[in-house]
Amino acid sequence: MKKIVLVLFLLINLEASNKQILLLQSYNKGLKWSDDLSKGVEDVLINYKRYELTTEYMDSKKYHSKDYINALYNLFLQKYKYQQYDVVIVADNYAINFVLKYKNKIFKNSKLVFCGLDKDLPGINVKNVLKEKIPIVLENKQLNTNIQFISKVLPNLKELYLINDLSLSSRLINKKFEESANRISEKLNIKLSIHGDLKKIENDLLNLPKNSAVLFGSLFINDKGKYIPYYQVNDLINKSIVPIFSLTDSHLGKGVIGGKLSTGYEQGKEAAKLAIKFLKKKHIDFSKPITADALWYFDYNILKKYNLENIKLPTNSILINSPKSFFEKYDKIINIIFIIFPFILITLIIAIISIIMKTKAQKKLEAQKKLSEAQLNNLESSIFWIDTNGKIKGCNSSFNKFIKRDSSQIISKDIDTMFLFLKEYISKEKIFNYEQFEFNYLKKDYLVKNKYVEDENGNLEAVTIITNITEKKQAEINKQFLIQQSKLTEIGETLSALVHQWKTPLVELSAVAHKMHYYNKKKKLNDKDIDDFYNIIMKQTVFMSETMDSFRGFIKASNKATSFDISLGISEILDILKDSLKYNNIQAEYINVLEKNIFIHGYPNEFKQVILNLINNAKDSIIEKRKKENNNKQGEIKIILTQIEESVKIKIVDNGLGFSNNIENKIFNPYFTTKNDGIGIGLYMARLIIENKMNGIIKAYNTNIGAKFIITLPKGKKNDENFTS
Repeated sequence: MKKIVLVLFLLINLEASNKQILLLQSYNKGLKWSDDLSKGVEDVLINYKRYELTTEYMDSKKYHSKDYINALYNLFLQKYKYQQYDVVIVADNYAINFVLKYKNKIFKNSKLVFCGLDKDLPGINVKNVLKEKIPIVLENKQLNTNIQFISKVLPNLKELYLINDLSLSSRLINKKFEESANRISEKLNIKLSIHGDLKKIENDLLNLPKNSAVLFGSLFINDKGKYIPYYQVNDLINKSIVPIFSLTDSHLGKGVIGGKLSTGYEQGKEAAKLAIKFLKKKHIDFSKPITADALWYFDYNILKKYNLENIKLPTNSILINSPKSFFEKYDKIINIIFIIFPFILITLIIAIISIIMKTKAQKKLEAQKKLSEAQLNNLESSIFWIDTNGKIKGCNSSFNKFIKRDSSQIISKDIDTMFLFLKEYISKEKIFNYEQFEFNYLKKDYLVKNKYVEDENGNLEAVTIITNITEKKQAEINKQFLIQQSKLTEIGETLSALVHQWKTPLVELSAVAHKMHYYNKKKKLNDKDIDDFYNIIMKQTVFMSETMDSFRGFIKASNKATSFDISLGISEILDILKDSLKYNNIQAEYINVLEKNIFIHGYPNEFKQVILNLINNAKDSIIEKRKKENNNKQGEIKIILTQIEESVKIKIVDNGLGFSNNIENKIFNPYFTTKNDGIGIGLYMARLIIENKMNGIIKAYNTNIGAKFIITLPKGKKNDENFTS
């Protein structure tokens, strides 16, 4: 008992440790900021094997219309209807504004973490968001610090060209650009470009005066509101005749010198740490946001391009593309020199071991080849294989018998030459064009299957298997005959039930006709009478139409397996048979103890055929018992629907004759019957449908009062693409 409790405890803990995290990115994959932010999240989560990360990109740099937002909302609403995330990390203003608007509809039960907002101009009410228990990671774009640094390393600086665009996140900090430009305009000539006019920016970069520099913010949207590809911005940066510094690392390594950069990586790291605190239920300080540090980054190649490689960089600066030392430059050669001698020794040892192993493997391969040949020759199917030119490379003994030639007369011969007597059925062209086909020869049916492989030179070869399927086809014909025979029997029973159901409405319609005739004859027929008669006639006509629809639905074969409501299927059959059972003084009681609807994967109409057959058998057994006992005792049929773990059980119990124990194992055999006028295929078909077509089990038992049949079926899924209601 203690062991069971321990196992359960471990399973509960294991389940609890599996967590789902969604990273909702404002932009697109391939954008360095987004990619670095994702990398920061992934690096923090890498040691948490039970935390699964999913990333969703909103692509707002390219698409940002109201229709697009509405489309995203509808998509996410449907997409996350059944997928709930424990924590959602939301990056940058576009996604954050979207989530603030729709969080109670899409991410109602998820913890939220916001990141990628500017410290000075976040674009949201930070205090209100923190009050909602949503932690925030801010980015600190060091505009003034970078301007001071540029002025320091370029003491003769006369003009500073500031570049930004009008995308959502950029618009929020354009005010910073304007304020800085106004504040330092007395010392420097500040030129501000925030409209994304690429031609003007390119012209400016090519014609900036001497002692100028550029401070780059972001450039995603042009002056027409269209997305600017990442590579196009890089090309533009590299055309500049003056050094370009940056506020973010988006184009570091692509043409900018660097600076004190806000990085997507640091944003992702801090956001992921907060997500882990949520998942581990650790304390989070919601009194203030977290500010991710901006770091000093520089590209040595670009510093050298503008003759700035010797400037003094700030403390703790990170330098990329720095020149390698002698040992770094030739580390591979040095490492090879150190290991070359022991490597030669190891190589010799490996070579000796390889030769020994190769010899053993060759012997084993030869033995395996003999075994394979023996197995191949014992197969009844005829097998041969050809090269890309149609030359026969090998075959088994069954193929030798099939074409009445030994292997020496076959190998290396053209397949079309060997099959002169069958050329219209089998040829090189047909083998390479069809994976499978059939043909009839000498009143026998054959199935040809082709499998394709490549030889050592990449040329296509084919392995062909010819199988005699005459007996299999005949068995299938016999099986279909049995199915049709059984179906016709059930249709007859159903028609009988349909006649009983139609008696009442037909009598009602007859009475209405007589009454209308009488009223008309006596001149008493008025508008109200006509309406009443019309309503009665329509009610009975609709009832008869619905009954006929149920009958038509039953007799229609199910073409393919689908998921269907098992309780609904049973109810439909009982609805068809209710008048027939009532006419024979039989009470059918349906007991459904399921807590919710259960769906079965299979063939709904064939399943109904089984239920109909079992209920009709129970009815016949009850009637036969009355005849033997010479009484009219009320018959009882109980249908009980229950669930046991991942299976559904249907019990059909009656108070009829039952059956003797010595035939209990025979009643499912074809053509076995205890009825005087029976043909013995009903229960055989029931087992065929339940066990062969629906992966279930059907069993029969005697009881103290009659017989009991139990059907066990595996549960299906409601969301099956072929769901039938």
